[in-house]
Amino acid sequence: MKRAIIFIKNNLFKVTLLIVVLLQLLIAFQGFDVCDDGFVLTFYQQIFANPESVEYNFLYWFSGVIGGLWYLLFEDGGILWFRILGIIVNTLIFYLSYKLLKPYLKQEFLLLALVMALFVNDYGFLTYYHNHLTALMAVLIMYVLTKAVVKNNMGLYILSGTLLSINVFTRIPNLVLFSLVLVVPYAYYLRKEAVLNSIKPVLFIGIGSVLGFLLVFIALSLLGQLEIMKNALLTINDLGNTKDSSHNFKSVFKAPYYNYKNIGIEFIKLLFIVVSLYFMRRILPQNKIATALIFVFAVIVFALWFDTQNIYPIYGLCLMGSFSILLMKKINDEIKLISFLSLFTLITITLGTGGGIRNSGYMAIYIGLPLFFYMINNFDLLVQKSKYLKINSHLTLSKRSVHLFLYAIIVSFLLLKAYNISQQSYFDDGNRFEKTYAINSPLAKGIYTTERRADIVNNLLINLNEFVEPDDYLMSYDNIPMVHFLTETKPYMYNPWVWIYDYNSFEKKLHKAESEIPVLPIVVQQKFETIHRFSQPIPDYMSTRKDNNNTHSNERNAIMNAFLIRNDYQIVWSNPYFNIYQSQRVRNQMN
Repeated sequence: MKRAIIFIKNNLFKVTLLIVVLLQLLIAFQGFDVCDDGFVLTFYQQIFANPESVEYNFLYWFSGVIGGLWYLLFEDGGILWFRILGIIVNTLIFYLSYKLLKPYLKQEFLLLALVMALFVNDYGFLTYYHNHLTALMAVLIMYVLTKAVVKNNMGLYILSGTLLSINVFTRIPNLVLFSLVLVVPYAYYLRKEAVLNSIKPVLFIGIGSVLGFLLVFIALSLLGQLEIMKNALLTINDLGNTKDSSHNFKSVFKAPYYNYKNIGIEFIKLLFIVVSLYFMRRILPQNKIATALIFVFAVIVFALWFDTQNIYPIYGLCLMGSFSILLMKKINDEIKLISFLSLFTLITITLGTGGGIRNSGYMAIYIGLPLFFYMINNFDLLVQKSKYLKINSHLTLSKRSVHLFLYAIIVSFLLLKAYNISQQSYFDDGNRFEKTYAINSPLAKGIYTTERRADIVNNLLINLNEFVEPDDYLMSYDNIPMVHFLTETKPYMYNPWVWIYDYNSFEKKLHKAESEIPVLPIVVQQKFETIHRFSQPIPDYMSTRKDNNNTHSNERNAIMNAFLIRNDYQIVWSNPYFNIYQSQRVRNQMN
């Protein structure tokens, strides 16, 4: 037993890394999402074979290139192998974050903080996705920039600029990460050198940026995808200017206000919890029983605080840690540089995305969360040596009490996530132990879901296969992009997930497809909700007179209904959940 404990202590990083990989692998088999997973998987399937059919996805081009190459390597691997790719990317983020922060943080807290960051979502993790790659690129850029500034290495400055440019094509809003360049003048400020001296390294970053954009341009040219990228970028303007779009400029700019308002509310709750625990520690006797009671109480309270079904509490801790370290005096300048990079990443990386921090904040926390633990563990430096905070030394707590506080946060979080993850996967609610039913498709081999979900999807696939073959055009309306991936069909409207289009963009892309594509596709139209969970059938799903909401658009339904009418579509198969349409013109030609 002693030997095992000694081995674990001596190999704590390797043991932790092995455990987190196995845990991710354990939950990779359960859950079948037909929305986001289908959206990205169809992109990877078609980016090299039929890139024009996934034009909209080119807003995430670099992630598509990585996914497309993986698909070429493991064409028969299907969904499961893309989850393995997600595990590989997550593991690289874990490793790079550890390497960057290892010299400054207590190893146990660093590893536990990274485990928390890795399992921050209640559903576990997604199939490899552009947000995974953005998180990896962000950590890599912070790593390279830190080394460049510390070593004053012009080659690393060029590399950081190249990475920043390439990362823009992982997802277009990543353009905001160019703000990380401000770490260079900040470093000169910390060293008490003339800030103007930072112009040279910034210019080298600029050279690297130009090189990065040039590399992307050359790659797009060689692949014959420049025009497709141009059309994808023009779609942003359509989405941004449509009033009811979830991605219009007004809603995108509103998101940060709501995000930080909610983070502020969570911070007030945290302050109340901390003050309560502090007075309990002061009032109760200083013995083991009292300490154990306080610890258990803290675990319960923190679990309730974390149980919000969103990322706001964790994001607040990240912001708190990254900002507070900048106020500390007489600490290593390198940790301040890392905190500066983390803070700017936290503030900027979710700008320009629908939902902002709530939907994609997990991309930014891999450095910020460990920094919170660093800040609390060194809180005495903050309160004693900062010109901004002055606290009576008699009111401070012992190091042991501080560590118990941190362990209470960790234990509460991990217990809560273990339970939540066991009860759901992404957009597929239900206990994971009940997800034992397979999807009848070679590309879904090894993936299990609930009996009801499997029956609904399998019934569609069996009947759809009578009408389409691989490489046929298919139009899926409106939240079932996974159908494209499983049937290996090309999206008719340049996007496998047409719900993403607002009605204005939907109409434009539909007319464009009618004018450019010489065939009228088979149409699969759902009659129930698939976002978040599978609803019961909705008889008036295609209504044009209901109240508009996030999942229902009267205008889009009207445009779709008009398309079916003017092209003589008729139902050739139906059940309570789906209609399959075929144009009468096509049927006449076949006969």
